[in-house]
Amino acid sequence: MTSAPHAPSASSPTAGPFGGPAPKPALGRPFWRLWTSTFAASWGDGLRLAALPLTAALFTRDPMLLSLVTFAGQLPWVLAGTFAGAFVDRHDQQRVMFWSDAVRAVIASLFTLALFTGHGSIALLLAFALVMGVVETLRDSATLAIVPRLVPAPVLDKANSLLQGVAMLCVELAGPPLAAVLLTSGIAFPYAIDAVTFVVSALFLATLTGAAPALPPRTGQPTTLLADAAEGIRWLWRHRLLRSVCALVGAFNFGLSAVVSVGVLYAYEVLGVGSVGYGLLMAVIAVGGVAGVALSPLLTRLLGRERAVLLFCGLTPVAFVVAGSASRPLAAAAVLSTVGMALAVLTITTTSMRQTLVPAGLLGRVGSSYRLVAVGMSPLGALAGGAMASYAGLRAPFYLAAGVLAAAWALSLPVMLRSTKGTP
Repeated sequence: MTSAPHAPSASSPTAGPFGGPAPKPALGRPFWRLWTSTFAASWGDGLRLAALPLTAALFTRDPMLLSLVTFAGQLPWVLAGTFAGAFVDRHDQQRVMFWSDAVRAVIASLFTLALFTGHGSIALLLAFALVMGVVETLRDSATLAIVPRLVPAPVLDKANSLLQGVAMLCVELAGPPLAAVLLTSGIAFPYAIDAVTFVVSALFLATLTGAAPALPPRTGQPTTLLADAAEGIRWLWRHRLLRSVCALVGAFNFGLSAVVSVGVLYAYEVLGVGSVGYGLLMAVIAVGGVAGVALSPLLTRLLGRERAVLLFCGLTPVAFVVAGSASRPLAAAAVLSTVGMALAVLTITTTSMRQTLVPAGLLGRVGSSYRLVAVGMSPLGALAGGAMASYAGLRAPFYLAAGVLAAAWALSLPVMLRSTKGTP
């Protein structure tokens, strides 16, 4: 990857004033503006993502219909993910992020109005989740591509940890209990706040104009968006390590989505908690995610990125089996906190992998091709989880998730271990 012009090489650090390694460079003001924008938007994301299944449960208790809400929110990475990355590589990434948040503010406002006037339904929830997800593919692809242009290479893991940390804090920890409390006051409240947070985020993104170094101009014959998207897919397929990581993370997301898609009913009917208890349960699980964010830079330094991925993908199937067998809320939350930690470590570590291994001019389209598989497995997991719960009970998705991830871990193990030894 070509790092930002001001960034020293991570593999050849400059000497410090007394002959030791130079101190790591600062993240810089542009990064902190991006972080503040992410903080604002993540508050809204946390409320919305937690409120959607709770809102859906007000309209139906059918596991398959509930899983469709999760499916609709994750389907856009399959339908539009690769094209979003190609689009991001062609346009100014700061402008893409700004307009993505501005559009999401408008959509959330219209959805709030529909709920406030009594027009809520499962069909409307599905449409809202789908449209917000489409716009999110642009926002996330642009964020992935702009971070290595805003910060020096030696602090890339730290930057990703901070961005994922604030997202984890808001989406996983604070969002569920707050959404549950707000829904007791009115069905539209969480979505109204969601709209406001996107306005705040867009205002901070507007201050990033000109902050990132310009990418080298595109050379050669003009290409179509479809050709650019295909190039990203080919590059990813030819890179053995990233291809294996992509498949492994896809299996992780498949399993996680299978569990999350019926999580509300699992909490209500298996663990015996209400909506506020469900929110608190999710918050306890998210504590593991926050711990993962804090520990991720240390773990990658001690183990290396590949070993950190293998470790947590190996632990997660065990956590799924134990949680699927549990009947007490605290026991389930405690073991699933391991899954929250794994999610944080995997997200941070694999993001840094892509930003390090992929050339800057290809990062948008390769990153979105990666997410086409890694995130695209999530809607399939949601459908599988709903189907399994319908036919075999609410514990079955946990066992399905464990089996799929354990198989993927075993298949990816040889390639990942070869990479740790420097073998191509």
